[in-house]
Amino acid sequence: MKVKSNPLLYILLGWNVLLTAFLVYTYVYPDKTMATERLDIVDKNNSPLLSISNADHFPDPIIDGKTHKRAVSPSGMVFFNEDGNEVGGMAFSKRDSASLNAFVFDYSNADAIGMLVQEDSGTGAHRAAIQINDKGKKLGEGAHRISLQNENGTAGLFIMDRKGNIVIELSVDSLGKPNLLLPQATR
Repeated sequence: MKVKSNPLLYILLGWNVLLTAFLVYTYVYPDKTMATERLDIVDKNNSPLLSISNADHFPDPIIDGKTHKRAVSPSGMVFFNEDGNEVGGMAFSKRDSASLNAFVFDYSNADAIGMLVQEDSGTGAHRAAIQINDKGKKLGEGAHRISLQNENGTAGLFIMDRKGNIVIELSVDSLGKPNLLLPQATR
C-alpha cells in the first residue's frame, strides 16, 4: 500500500536539512559563508523534493511529469511530492515598483490555498490575503472561492461562485464603514 506524503513533511524535512547543513558548515568554516544560486534536495533516485533558488535559476513547475512555463520568475522555494510534481512553495518577486510574496500549497494542477502579500511602493497600494481556490479541470484553471484579505485598508471576507464572482461579502472599509452583500434570495 502506497502512503501519500504530506507536503508539510517536506517543508520540515527541508528546513531540518538546511539547518543541519548550516550548523555543520559554520562549525567547520566559522569565518566563511556559504552561497549558491540554487540548492536542490533530492531523494535517493535523484527526484526533486525541495528546491531553493534565486530568480535566474527558479525551476519551472512539473505537473504529471511534464515541465510547464512559469508565468513569473520569482526567487524562493518549491516543494515536490514523491512523484516529482510541484505541490507548493514560497515565491518572492518584484516587477517595477510592485512586489509579491506568496506561500502556496497546490492541487495536482493548480494553486489550492495561499497566503500572499502584495505591495506597490510607487502607488502605495497594498494587499495581504489568504485565498482558497477551487480545483479546476485544466492546468491552472481553479477559480478563487474564498478570500480573507486586507486591501488598501478594506478588510473583508469574500466568498465567490465557481466563476470567481463575489456572492457574499462581509467587509469594513478604511473609514470604518461596514458592508454586507448577500444574494437576493437570502435577504
